Amino acid sequence: LSGAALAAAPVANLKVTGTITPPTCTIKGQNSVDIEYVFDVSPGMFPVSGNLALEPKTNSIEVICDAATYLTFSSTDNRASSVLTESVYNFGLGLFDTDKKVGFYTINMKNATVKQDSTSTAQSVGISNGATYGSTMFADKTKKLAWATAASTLKAGQVFTADLDVRPTLSAALKTSSGDAHLDGYATLAFAFSL
Repeated sequence: LSGAALAAAPVANLKVTGTITPPTCTIKGQNSVDIEYVFDVSPGMFPVSGNLALEPKTNSIEVICDAATYLTFSSTDNRASSVLTESVYNFGLGLFDTDKKVGFYTINMKNATVKQDSTSTAQSVGISNGATYGSTMFADKTKKLAWATAASTLKAGQVFTADLDVRPTLSAALKTSSGDAHLDGYATLAFAFSL
């Protein structure tokens, strides 16, 4: 009996291995694209007093992923030092006459849709920034925007679309500028996705 008790018992080592492959997403089939908004302004467009708020222009974006995922994006203002009126929603438009601010612009996301895959029908969804939910939402430089069905409920899919409205407001000081002024807004939208 003592010999049986001292014999080594067999051992089985169970190992679990594998890899997790995140989805791959592209914008219009590319990793990096330029979405351009062109505004032509003449002096006669400015009001007698105050800044000039231009009508918004719209561009659509489409992000296609090779697997179902949740999608968000954050926005970085690459001209932040030139914002005429400080706000988390206002993006800079550059400088004129060396040190004067051209103005600012806002980015409004709307008409968000999600498809489960490339052959599915697009489903209208809302937009969330983590705390707020709505059918339209202004890009906030401190928060991520997401395709969602509620404030804290993101919508999974493979094809994400939305319209981005850009609306510039130009400084009244441009009316008396001594040289050529240009709108020089430049922001980066960084998309993030998860399993």
